[in-house]
Amino acid sequence: MVRLNQRQPNCVVTVKNPTKNNSSVVFTSNIENDIEFSQIEEWKHKWTPKKVRRKKFGYVTYKLISESRSFPDSSFEHNALSIALRTWGLRTKDIRFKRVRGNANADLVVRFVKQKDDNYLKDKPSVLAYAYFPNGQAIGGDMTFNDSIWWSKNGEPVNAHKLMPETYPPNTKTKLRTYNLIHVMIHEAGHSIGLKHHPSCRECVMYPYYSGLVVLHDQEGHDVGRIQEFYGKRRISDQIIDYFRRRMKRKWGKK
Repeated sequence: MVRLNQRQPNCVVTVKNPTKNNSSVVFTSNIENDIEFSQIEEWKHKWTPKKVRRKKFGYVTYKLISESRSFPDSSFEHNALSIALRTWGLRTKDIRFKRVRGNANADLVVRFVKQKDDNYLKDKPSVLAYAYFPNGQAIGGDMTFNDSIWWSKNGEPVNAHKLMPETYPPNTKTKLRTYNLIHVMIHEAGHSIGLKHHPSCRECVMYPYYSGLVVLHDQEGHDVGRIQEFYGKRRISDQIIDYFRRRMKRKWGKK
């Protein structure tokens, strides 16, 4: 039996046994037995937006309401979110994603917060991010990212002076660990549109452990097949999909 407390996140990203120089990252869930299923029992709810006139899809709207300290000189957070959602939208027939601005309501509300300022994060220093499944409530689909850790475009270590110039001198050789924002956003977006973890596929974005992967697994029963069970298969050429996958690996994947 799956239990859900609507005020507890469905998926959290945690650091397991962190050390100063290295740590492993694990995606854990508060849904009972979530990663013990040999066959995945999928979530029962999905987004059903009103269809666009003369189209076969509707828009799931999203909005980023706060930015990260990790990218003070750019708006990479917005680009990363767009890329993460497009990764799923390219493979689904029934939904696309549309950014809204200002005071407009959004289905998916995304934010970066300091650990101390979030009721869930403040007592869990190892949590990187958490998200909610679609559940018919305003909180459904929302994603929160811990901005007390460092994010980057590819998850590579970054010179400490660049991130913390007030603490480290310009000539420091110290590097700080960062986490691939696009990878974690793709994973969390998967939860936001209804996917649970895949407990055994190490090549899947929805695998419970942080890997830095930025492309979806195509084989049946994995990332792509599972999301298409929810939202249908989008008719799009293999050449476009292949181009997008290669570009994602080249620009945002692990080096």
